[in-house]
Amino acid sequence: MAREAGKAFIRVVAGDDKGKGWELSPGTPCILGRSRTSTLRLQDGAASATHARIECVDGLWHVTDLNSTHGTYANNQRLLSPKPMFDRDIIRIGRTQLEFREYEQLDKEDLSEIDRGVALPD
Repeated sequence: MAREAGKAFIRVVAGDDKGKGWELSPGTPCILGRSRTSTLRLQDGAASATHARIECVDGLWHVTDLNSTHGTYANNQRLLSPKPMFDRDIIRIGRTQLEFREYEQLDKEDLSEIDRGVALPD
């Protein structure tokens, strides 16, 4: 039996897009990169057009490098295959660092640094 996916979001903690954040949907893979077609578009010139993918597989969130020029790193280790992500893991794409967060209920204090991208429920 597959694990039920938790709610999740990522936020940029360092780089040109610092403060930007996105909620992740378990049924929708997210492509990170510079391309206009990327789900999560980054302004980082060192990021590939389609750099990495974040998706939920069997209830676990994973990050995968998409054969990017400079690689994708999770907790300072270069990804050679999809890596399961856990709360507060750091993903690095070019000069951009993103923090992965899982949650049961949104904590507005925890999200106070996010100034665009995530809509908080009332």
